[in-house]
Amino acid sequence: MEQARPTTQRAYLLDALRGFALFGVVYSNFAGLAFWMMLPPEQKAALPGAFLDEPLEWFRIVFIDGKFYSIFSMLFGIGFGFFLEKGSDGLLRFYRRMLVLLVIGWLHLRYLWAGDILFLYALLGLLLPLFRKFPDRVLLVLAAILIISPIAVDAVVVLTDGRIDPVAPLLARLEALDAELGYTTFDALLAMPGGGWDEFVAANDRTWLFRFEHLVAGNRPQKVLGLFLIGLWVARRKLFVVPEQHRTLLRRTCIAGTAVGLPFCGLMWWSGKHLGDIPAAGGLIGTASSALGVVPLAIAYASGFALLWTKDRWRRRLTVLAPMGRMALTNYLLQTIIGLALFTGVGLGWGTHVSAVQFESLALALFIVQVIWSRWWLAHFQYGPFEWAWRSLTYGKVMPMRK
Repeated sequence: MEQARPTTQRAYLLDALRGFALFGVVYSNFAGLAFWMMLPPEQKAALPGAFLDEPLEWFRIVFIDGKFYSIFSMLFGIGFGFFLEKGSDGLLRFYRRMLVLLVIGWLHLRYLWAGDILFLYALLGLLLPLFRKFPDRVLLVLAAILIISPIAVDAVVVLTDGRIDPVAPLLARLEALDAELGYTTFDALLAMPGGGWDEFVAANDRTWLFRFEHLVAGNRPQKVLGLFLIGLWVARRKLFVVPEQHRTLLRRTCIAGTAVGLPFCGLMWWSGKHLGDIPAAGGLIGTASSALGVVPLAIAYASGFALLWTKDRWRRRLTVLAPMGRMALTNYLLQTIIGLALFTGVGLGWGTHVSAVQFESLALALFIVQVIWSRWWLAHFQYGPFEWAWRSLTYGKVMPMRK
């Protein structure tokens, strides 16, 4: 998640946008880390503050879920565009960075939390150099095809009554594993809040495979790659170098992205709530509304952020997020570690015992603490702890840490 360090102004803008994206990431991820999403309705209703669950879930699905990882994905592509400016040396360094990130992502996915996104980013990042010579228009066309491709994929699944389904082999493997062990992956997950280290390890032994099924079922790889390509296009057009020169484009993009994305994100929430018992229709409508809603709204957020950045008073306010964005890898991993400490049995074991208003309040509090902590840390050190390790492994030498 750490990117190449471009010139000062665009570095601060991209870092601040990355810090902003981390708010959406922790807000969304805590719903899973708190195990709330796995609870049956009657158990949710018995939790303190449960009367706020429905409006908070609506807010999360419509305005948060998917939008902020989409911003991260686009920023990833922008970072790759900056690496290309350094020629062959930059490209070689990019490959090394991706290989190191692949290892970090695998360790995070396999031994901490199955909600990891780093492994997928690194895996798809290794493909990005294949697109470096594609014309701008081709990049955008490919990105659009990749982003809306989930509609075609799920339509094929529905029309063939599941006979052609890319998720089927992974589901079969999971079912075979469940039968072999005598309990389900879902049971293993729900044992984590009240269990100890053994339950934590047992769940992680299985959930990484479940994550692969989840990514494929959600058509995540093609959407992420499409956003990488949009980011590469943005880097080429230098939209974030001097955003003042692109106000008209940014304004139009923000308006169009909101006008298209917001209604479809509302439809995505509605289909999940009212068509959940009709898997074929509900699933296809949910997929279509996600494909047509999440990315446009994410692009609207990023464009709106850049527009605010062009105004002096807003730039001064938003700059407070830049240190957190410079330490995005560290803060992302710490969000997982702190979430596990709060919600699993190896820590406080609050999972399944907190309602939406409680775990989202904790997420907001953690974000504020990370904003303050990141500012303090970078006043004394050049990199975040994990950024320092990532950079040192990439360059094959210990980088200086203190300022």
